Amino acid sequence: MITTLQEFEESTAFELYVLETVRPAIEQHDGACIDLRGGKTVAEVSVIFNDSLYAEAVDSLKDKLAPLLFGAAWKVLDLLLEFALTSATLAPARHDWSIAEKQQHAQSASGDKGVLGCSQQVWTAVLSVYAATVEHRHCLIHRTAKVDATSGTLEGVDRGNQPLKPLTRDEQVALAKASGLIARRVVAGGLDRRAEDHLKYYLDLLGAHSGLPRFGISGINAPVDILLTLMNDGGRLILDMSGVVERAREVFQTVAHFNLLIDVPDGSGRRLFAQAEACPPGQTTINLNALPAWLELR
Repeated sequence: MITTLQEFEESTAFELYVLETVRPAIEQHDGACIDLRGGKTVAEVSVIFNDSLYAEAVDSLKDKLAPLLFGAAWKVLDLLLEFALTSATLAPARHDWSIAEKQQHAQSASGDKGVLGCSQQVWTAVLSVYAATVEHRHCLIHRTAKVDATSGTLEGVDRGNQPLKPLTRDEQVALAKASGLIARRVVAGGLDRRAEDHLKYYLDLLGAHSGLPRFGISGINAPVDILLTLMNDGGRLILDMSGVVERAREVFQTVAHFNLLIDVPDGSGRRLFAQAEACPPGQTTINLNALPAWLELR
């Protein structure tokens, strides 16, 4: 049972890794992002899969990864609700919360929404998606879920053998993005305005399952990732933001927000994350042992 922020962070670590690793690979548009690594002077749209892979093999792999992505996304919402119920001093009938109990609480939007730092409308929408996909989770666990080879839609039947409302590939990706954002923002202390707009946009894409009115947030509020690498200047690591956002806007002219995923050039595979608008202009020296507030290690 999740009772503290640390327990939530530790319990969602694997799911968050899956969400941020697998999700770009199954997006309909191959997880497009802006790649400005290696001193590129022109922004390039980067795709996840190598062109040498056969298209049929790529599609098959995506179909196999999709249930893993859904399972990780749903588990984050499950742990969020458990944390919120405990924070609201609610207790399970037995030692641990059953999924049936959590589903009932989700349907009435119970729990402490303060763990996410959101409005009641957003909290209700998040929990409505959770409650509406409990049977999808059961279907996945009992290996009766299947992915349509043509559309990528996740399908299955409930415990009464009735067809579930399908989760389209776009809805699966929206759920993954929403859950990843939620996991990050709970640990960070809650949603800010930028993150809440992003979450509302993803929740709108899941409106067929929540059954709630849409927030009406435009797609321009969904962030696009910019890939960068820190420069190594004689052992000094430098983040160079000169022209970065401007070059990204040459490709995505209507996008309002960009996130930075910054490779650390030490062979460790580590990455830094930042919101582009929070970064200082020009060059900034980065001390990995004392990161500025606008930069985090992932």
